[in-house]
Amino acid sequence: MPMSSLRLSASLSALTAVLTVLPMRGILAATNDPSVPDLQLGWMAIGLLGGLALFLYGMDHLATALKTLAGARLRVILAKMTRNRFMAVLSGVAITGLVQSSSVTTVLVVGFVSAGLMSFAQSIAVIMGANIGTTLTAQIIAFRIDAVAPLMIAVGFGVMAFWRDRSWSLGGRALLGLGLLFFGMGMMSEAMEPLRTYDPFINLMAQMTNPFLSIAIAAAFTALVQSSSATTGIVIALAGQGLVPLEGGIALIFGANIGTCITALLVTIGKNRDAMRTALGHVFFNVVGVLIWLPFIPQLAGFVHAVSLGEEGGQVDIAREIANAHSIFNIANVAIMIGFVPWIARLIEKCVPVRDVFEPPLDPAPKFLVNEIANTPSAALMLLRKEVMHMGDIVCDVVRRGRETMQNPTLEKLEKIAELDDGVDSLQDAIARFAGKLRHSELLPSDQNRLLNKLAISNHLEAIGDIISEEMTELVGRLLAERNLPLLDSREKMSELFTFSEECLKQALTAFASDDVEAANRVLARKAEFIEKMDVTLRRISDEIGPRDADIRRYRTEVALVERINRLYERARRIARASLAITRDDRDDNSNSPERTPHGHPVAP
Repeated sequence: MPMSSLRLSASLSALTAVLTVLPMRGILAATNDPSVPDLQLGWMAIGLLGGLALFLYGMDHLATALKTLAGARLRVILAKMTRNRFMAVLSGVAITGLVQSSSVTTVLVVGFVSAGLMSFAQSIAVIMGANIGTTLTAQIIAFRIDAVAPLMIAVGFGVMAFWRDRSWSLGGRALLGLGLLFFGMGMMSEAMEPLRTYDPFINLMAQMTNPFLSIAIAAAFTALVQSSSATTGIVIALAGQGLVPLEGGIALIFGANIGTCITALLVTIGKNRDAMRTALGHVFFNVVGVLIWLPFIPQLAGFVHAVSLGEEGGQVDIAREIANAHSIFNIANVAIMIGFVPWIARLIEKCVPVRDVFEPPLDPAPKFLVNEIANTPSAALMLLRKEVMHMGDIVCDVVRRGRETMQNPTLEKLEKIAELDDGVDSLQDAIARFAGKLRHSELLPSDQNRLLNKLAISNHLEAIGDIISEEMTELVGRLLAERNLPLLDSREKMSELFTFSEECLKQALTAFASDDVEAANRVLARKAEFIEKMDVTLRRISDEIGPRDADIRRYRTEVALVERINRLYERARRIARASLAITRDDRDDNSNSPERTPHGHPVAP
């Protein structure tokens, strides 16, 4: 959960607790029985809110550290998500297990569908896996180790603050977050302990036997704090004090599963209809899963009680049983519905039909940038690569038009190329803004170098766009206005040189798109060949100098055009060097070399 969402969740948690405690105060204070002790509701609310805040803050530290540590592993998992529905389910489980947040996985999936990197049917399978992955959080919370939480906090802080190695520092941050999580759980449990012997509260809980009411309360709370883990933590804390029976806890967990869908729905605002379908797929899976099990809560409770290892000194560990019920519920739902993914997808597609909208073949608007994913470095870097490749396609189109215009210039062609420059500039601005947001995330040094090299490639592409659409169009327009175009031989030589540079640019972008080291090296190795061709072109231009002032002006303009073509080739070489640096970082991460991975390769000049 990003820090902004964390602050929002904490504020909503406070509001929810106040709205919950005040009515409870009225209900509990209604008793006039002098034998019933008074409760310090104010101090209880402070303990509950403080524990919840530490719980959420610990979750944020844990998730942030794990997302960064996941690094290359997360990239490999994301690459495998589109193989088939079963691999998609396993990918959802793995990603949620790594980042400890089903909401993060859901945001990633919605972003990928919106960017066209994943089909809608595949997204449903990934979300199914995310629901299984999130049960790991409940299993961790169910361990009652809050007694050692201060030690975990101290050790985690010490490693994070004083250990120089980046990986160890992130591991310390994860341990610190886990300690804060358990410490917050302990605070919430202690805050509610007086309620164990408070008859009015016990009677109030006894009246809440309606599972529909429990599901509604848990769904509303989860939707407010945008964290099913927070709801799960409170339920397990209540159960640990014996305040919530197993069947009631299962109903509350069902409600948390429904309430967590609000995150996916919020992310779809402003996205395409495929993203809306993905969010509705999440709602469908969670709601239908609850409806399937709702009549069988007693049977599920009996089964969980039978299989759970909860007997310790004659007391049943209800907290562990609720965590197990959470796992069994989600795993069973996936097993039931995985075979129906194609039919579920078709049903939702009928409910949310796609509108036929004409899209130009080379639309300069951003296609892959999803701001909500900027807090997940591995996925964000993947989308950034896709967007830079998209920018490369647009710039290659601009270069092609520039070459064709130089061969046979017209005023209309020049105006069209000049118009394309605004689209390239706006796309570069969007890439830079996205990269700026990503820079504020927790990044390993190798990921920082990847980011900077990809941003460098987009800068080179923008520079190429400016060379063609501003500088070369001005020079050719000057020749066209004076009716003093280059002679046929000179024009052919310049066109050959231009074509050579264009081919090198395409090779450099191929190297970037597919990590093709050979393609990048070919671009770099063709320097001597380019210089030879440029010398031949300049000699041909010099041979055609005439005595008139108009001839001299044409000569100077032709030389300026050759210089722009030279700059185009040099930018292609820089793109090739940046691609090589990115490829080396990727290979270092995939080799799992602890000596090299933390440092990365420098940004290509």
